[in-house]
Amino acid sequence: MVQQKIPLFTYTQKQLVAILILAIAYYGTAEIARNLASTPQSVTPVWPPDGLAVGAVLLFGNWIGYGVFLGSFLANFWAFRDATNILSIITSSIPVIGIAIGTTLGTLLGAFLLRRSTKYRYPLERITDVFKFLFLTGAIAPIINATVGVLCLVLSNKLAWTSYSSVWLTWWISNISGIFIVTPILLSCGRWLQTNHYPNLPWLFIEPDRDIDSPIMPPSAKRLWFLRFKAIVEPLILLILVVLIGKIAFGDGYHLEYLLIPILLWATFRLGQFGATLLTFVVAAIAVVATVNGKGAFATLDINQSLMQLQSFIGVITFTILILTATISERTNAEMKLRLAFAELARSNENLEFRVQERTEELHKKNSTLNQTLQTLKQTQLQMFQSEKMSALGQMVAGIAHEINNPVSFIHGNLSHVSEYIQGLLAALKIYQKYYPHPPASLDTELADLELDFLQEDLSKMLQSMKIGTDRIRAIVLSLRSFSRLDEAELKAVDIHQGIDSALVILQHRLNATEKRPAIQVLKDYGTLPLIECDAGSLNQVFMNLLTNAIDALEASNQGYSFPEISNKPNTIWIHSRQIDNNQIAIAISDNGIGIPEEIRSKIFDPFFTTKTVGKGTGLGLAISYQIVTERHGGKIWFDSNQSQGSKFLIQIPVKNPRF
Repeated sequence: MVQQKIPLFTYTQKQLVAILILAIAYYGTAEIARNLASTPQSVTPVWPPDGLAVGAVLLFGNWIGYGVFLGSFLANFWAFRDATNILSIITSSIPVIGIAIGTTLGTLLGAFLLRRSTKYRYPLERITDVFKFLFLTGAIAPIINATVGVLCLVLSNKLAWTSYSSVWLTWWISNISGIFIVTPILLSCGRWLQTNHYPNLPWLFIEPDRDIDSPIMPPSAKRLWFLRFKAIVEPLILLILVVLIGKIAFGDGYHLEYLLIPILLWATFRLGQFGATLLTFVVAAIAVVATVNGKGAFATLDINQSLMQLQSFIGVITFTILILTATISERTNAEMKLRLAFAELARSNENLEFRVQERTEELHKKNSTLNQTLQTLKQTQLQMFQSEKMSALGQMVAGIAHEINNPVSFIHGNLSHVSEYIQGLLAALKIYQKYYPHPPASLDTELADLELDFLQEDLSKMLQSMKIGTDRIRAIVLSLRSFSRLDEAELKAVDIHQGIDSALVILQHRLNATEKRPAIQVLKDYGTLPLIECDAGSLNQVFMNLLTNAIDALEASNQGYSFPEISNKPNTIWIHSRQIDNNQIAIAISDNGIGIPEEIRSKIFDPFFTTKTVGKGTGLGLAISYQIVTERHGGKIWFDSNQSQGSKFLIQIPVKNPRF
């Protein structure tokens, strides 16, 4: 079980101690002021206890007003007591109580007015608040103190009514001077303690990381020690200058009071509000002590004139320092707010940049997803197009092959019988001519018109030509059926060379010579390949696309050349095949056409990309071929091309298809 720490003093006890300390401090400063700063006529030009009281109430609250009352009572009791007897002591205490009440009411009123007008802000940080402090707390509130205090003295017969106004004015001005000088010191000190939470002087607030004598101390630490030394020396020099000039100006009779102003201004900029107000107090103390002792520029035979000049001097330097420190504070706060605004703007920009980057990445991801979806859609479209195309083409080819195959088979099968029958007839005709060498004249005329000898010779050749034609038709039909592969399973072990030869048979009409060019040479270099497990129909489509593109490239390279020029460099297609290893084969189809331009090589396998004119190409051939080789067969397809020297397309597929 965790035991709670019991405080040494309760809050009420702490308040009582604070009240007692304030009362003692009030009484002590009052005695010091009477002993050191009183004129021979018992007039005190500056009353520091009031400044101490106002500062305490502003710092700690109205509850410490009891300490103001007690301190004021003690300070005035010893000044106005009548120790003749007990009754006289009690009687003399009555006006002292009134003076203490007036002092307390004035102090509380000044604190109340200042808090309400500044909305409980620190009153020395803004110029307007400084004016409110000087007017409400420094000038208005002491009216209560002076009025009640002088009235109590008059009513107790300690002061004549004729001296009321002059004593009241002196009392009021001394209270103003005390508040002007002492209260800013307490407020600025409390402000500094609240801000820094350290009981050190602000210029000692630099702590190095190492000892100055350390041989390995970095330069930054030496710099910190130098700044600390400078921060200690500078206030000491200013304090010595203030004391020295004050002694010369007020003690030795040299009128050099104006030299104190630049020192105070320097302290304002260098030491801050607390240091400046503290030096102002030192200057005021030197001036007051010197003046009340008849020294300095303000000391004259007329005590009222001396006090007026002294208090004017104190008021001017205090007013100047407070206004200047408030101006510096406002500017510092404005710069800080500006820096914070810039920092916030920088953070906003950074956040905005981060959000823009995040949004850009999000859009990039969505764009990538959209591109992938579009690519998938295109591939699906290609697959559907390829499937429908191959299905329609296969059905058409299979139908044509079937319809042609039946009559051609009938004709081809009967040609042997027709040849046998015709040979029999010709043999019978020869026998007839042997035994009847002299036919009638009319029959001989008919036989001459029929050119029987030519007919016998040409009929055999005709039958032979018909047999060659039907063999050719049967080979084409077999190639069409092999190309379509509709009668086989989707994946089957086949001879890949058979598919290439089937494509060449179908494209034979484009390979033949024309009136503009000689025949395109096809040079085949087939290696020994095992049966390949593949989708023969789709793979035949790849061979068809590559061979068609090779023929198109060769015809494009012939543009602008004559027949003899083309014959000197004949159009050629090379087909190579070889086995790379136990499970890989390679097929290369190359030509000596125009080649592929450098700028379009990266797009050659893109769907719908074509360099052909409208109506001659869809841009799907190579894209479909790429998909068939890579996706359906797990292989590779790539090309190598040189401008005006031709192109070579290479296909590499596995012998054992993973899908088989």
